[in-house]
Amino acid sequence: MPNKFRYEEFTWPEIREAVAEQRVAVLPVGTIEQHGPHLPLVTDVLCATEIARRAVEAAPHQAVLLPSVFYAFNEHHLDFPGTIAVEGDTFIRYVTDIGKSLAYHGFRKILLVNGHGSNVPFLDICARNITNHTTAVCAMAPWWSLVPKPLFTELRESAYPGGMAHGCELETSVLLYLRGDLVQMDKAAPDFPPTRSEFFYWDLQNPSPVFFQEFFSRYSKTGTLGDPTKASQEKGRRFVEGVVENMVRLIRELREKEIAPRVDHH
Repeated sequence: MPNKFRYEEFTWPEIREAVAEQRVAVLPVGTIEQHGPHLPLVTDVLCATEIARRAVEAAPHQAVLLPSVFYAFNEHHLDFPGTIAVEGDTFIRYVTDIGKSLAYHGFRKILLVNGHGSNVPFLDICARNITNHTTAVCAMAPWWSLVPKPLFTELRESAYPGGMAHGCELETSVLLYLRGDLVQMDKAAPDFPPTRSEFFYWDLQNPSPVFFQEFFSRYSKTGTLGDPTKASQEKGRRFVEGVVENMVRLIRELREKEIAPRVDHH
């Protein structure tokens, strides 16, 4: 299987061989939702998928890339046209079942690459379900959590907190690099909530200590949250390359991670 890494392109004997090679199964998960007037609905799926693809491709025979999950929980965006929302319990069952199938075929290491902020609590449950109910171990990582910290310090120009939240400097930069043809920068504009406090704010670099999410239309006029006007293609390139490098290291570490036997202390 020379350099083959896309799960859906394998034959079943090749999947069996990929399992024998102890490859990590990498599943990108995003959502279809509004990202302001300047970014496409596919932003979260596109970012997670393309970053995961580059990482898997850079780790030959160490991972396989599954077809992406496009739909997820995002009712809070429904006041803006285009968003497709799935109930949380449906989403959890769906992703968990994908992981269970992978484990049934023999994959022991599974990585969920997340592209949507509100997926985090649900995918955490999915990863726990898969780990608790199969012979595999499953980890979850939002791609922005793998941005090297010095890059944020060096490249960020938007206000903190809030400048990097949704359709923001970070996401817009990444889209300008990955699919600049889908970005309408002439429609990009800063959009911040009327008030920001110590506990209630949104920021991808350093999230609020409080988990809280209300309907976007209550505090955003455009569907954007942050300052996309500070975005650039060069920033996007550096963010993506930094994340991919860290994700390759993560895949390798997960692949080598020992799954110790359980010990019943009753």
